[in-house]
Amino acid sequence: MYEKVDDKSVWLGANIQDSPQWIHKFSSEEVKELGRALETYESRCNELHEMNKSNFPLSKVAAAIDQMLNEIEEGLGLYLFRGLNTQIFTKDQLRAIFWGIGLYCGTAVSQSKKGDVLGDVRNIGTPHDGPNFRGYTSNGELTYHCDAADVTALFCLHPAKNGGLSRIVSLSSVHNQIKEERPDLLEVLYNPYYWGRQGNEMPNQSPYYTQPIFSNWNKKFAGRYTRTHIKTAELGNVTPKLTPTQEEALNLIDSICKREEFQLTMMFEPGDIQFLNNFVTLHTRTEFEDYADPMMKRHLLRLWFSPKNNRELSPGFRPFFREIKSGSVRGGFPGHGEQKVFQTTDD
Repeated sequence: MYEKVDDKSVWLGANIQDSPQWIHKFSSEEVKELGRALETYESRCNELHEMNKSNFPLSKVAAAIDQMLNEIEEGLGLYLFRGLNTQIFTKDQLRAIFWGIGLYCGTAVSQSKKGDVLGDVRNIGTPHDGPNFRGYTSNGELTYHCDAADVTALFCLHPAKNGGLSRIVSLSSVHNQIKEERPDLLEVLYNPYYWGRQGNEMPNQSPYYTQPIFSNWNKKFAGRYTRTHIKTAELGNVTPKLTPTQEEALNLIDSICKREEFQLTMMFEPGDIQFLNNFVTLHTRTEFEDYADPMMKRHLLRLWFSPKNNRELSPGFRPFFREIKSGSVRGGFPGHGEQKVFQTTDD
């Protein structure tokens, strides 16, 4: 009944760890082009909300971005840009470069009720056991998960003193492994679970919604798994508790993700930009230790965006994503205010 995923998003980390397929090293000409685009923006604009493609012009880099978008949608589902020297720019300039690259990637969506379309990934001490836990504001080890948008982009400004290793698995491969080992558990994973909105629900909106873990729509696989969000729904004592079969299926996902052969592992270097298709990959980050100097602390910038070439989704994904047609802008946690925010605040 449930077919194996049979496309390029099926891979084992052990087989592609050293492959050049998912890495693009910026050429010197591309780096210069980004510098010229920044100069154009700074000569014409004062704020990021004023930036557009005409005042951040890219050609060679735009072609590399198109290649990346095709690879994360039709290929492995992950990609890395490398080779940008962060030392020659200020943090504000790096924020502008990343936002400018994002304009060519697609349409950014909000990452929280604060309306932050450009987020900061750094440790601000968010409690791990609370209903509002968001992994990107903590320093603890995370469980394998996907983010609440089509694509996640992470731009490394500064790595941690120790730890903070990035690990990625193919959710398509996890699906196929379950079909091989426990095909009886696929049915429950293709049916809805209750998820929590992590405190980002709109006024008069339920803090819970339903969505399956796996789907196959128009012969294209799409999955989504973030166990902490499913746990949040249970904490409210309003939604039904997980059945033993539902729990067993999630435990198997966690178990497969921990198998070394499934994992692609990388350490962020300054200037790295990692792109992940959240429908075919899961990712995690190991615990990290920060430097004492605030200027040296681990700091990444994050974009969630909808690319123009995104896949059509199953109607089962509508409760969260709202729009399911290919090419639509969808997902994220809508901001509760009118303004876009270009930095994550601590409050």
